[in-house]
Amino acid sequence: MEIYSDRSDHFHFILFTGSLTTFIKIKRTRAKTSDTAGILHDYQREIRHLSRVPLTPVSSREFWVRSPKGSWQFFRVENNLVTEIQPDGSGLPGTPATPVSGALPDGYTDPEKAPSKG
Repeated sequence: MEIYSDRSDHFHFILFTGSLTTFIKIKRTRAKTSDTAGILHDYQREIRHLSRVPLTPVSSREFWVRSPKGSWQFFRVENNLVTEIQPDGSGLPGTPATPVSGALPDGYTDPEKAPSKG
């Protein structure tokens, strides 16, 4: 299901599969590299927005990136971690999870209500 979106939306699509609802944000990169660390750095704002969608036992959040050559990279966005995944949603062997920069504490979706850091 496509969602009307603008630059500040938390997600672009909702994917319904079996008993799981996945909220998806998609970006196109102009870089010709598939460096995971670079992608996560360049799109940390978008990942933070997506991480504000409540995560439940029946929902997940994914961030998809398309390169200029048409290849895709997929990431699962958990509460405070991002993990690169394969197109079928399974994990990539040997891929470590990366902390989400500026993520809200577990259980918080509103930055105004989250406890301050420090």
